[in-house]
This record gives sequence, structure tokens and C-alpha cells, in this order.
Amino acid sequence: MKVLAVCGLGIGSSMILKINIGKVLSELGISDYQLDVADIGSAKSVRFDMAVTSVELADVLRKSMAEKERYRVLAINSFVDKGEMKEKAKECLEKLKVL
Repeated sequence: MKVLAVCGLGIGSSMILKINIGKVLSELGISDYQLDVADIGSAKSVRFDMAVTSVELADVLRKSMAEKERYRVLAINSFVDKGEMKEKAKECLEKLKVL
């Protein structure tokens, strides 16, 4: 499974997202994944199973996807709130039939 942490430039906040989504996936018992960071421009052309990003950038990324696939983009309000991230990741992983 490929997971992307996406921010505006692909270097700052995406690293926080990467660390925290990695912890969340481990807590959920997911071990078989590849975790990468990307800027919003690159993310639109990269294949991924799940992406985590800000609420603002989630809409931009979703517009480049088929409507039925848009659940794969997790819009995160607080990059340090692992509870929010875990809840949204769990929903996505259930739809992907990984959990």
C-alpha cells in the first residue's frame, strides 16, 4: 500500500504528517506500506492508495481524482492530532478492505 503525506512544497508539514501517519498505521496493525512525501503538484500525478494532507489541499487533490476514489484523501485539521488521523485512516482502510 502506498501512502502519501502531502503539503504545499513537500518538505515542511508533510514530514510531520509522515511521522504521525506512520505511527497511526502501526497502531492499527498495518505494516505493509510505503510512506512518501510529496508537494501538491506532484501528488496529483502519483498513484497512491491513501494520502494525508491539510483540509485546504485535500480539495485540490480530490479534484484530480475520480469521485468514487476521493475517500482516499484524508483531510487533516490538526497535523499533531493522532486521534483525528487515526479515525480518518481507519475509515479509509476499511473501504480499501485493508482492515
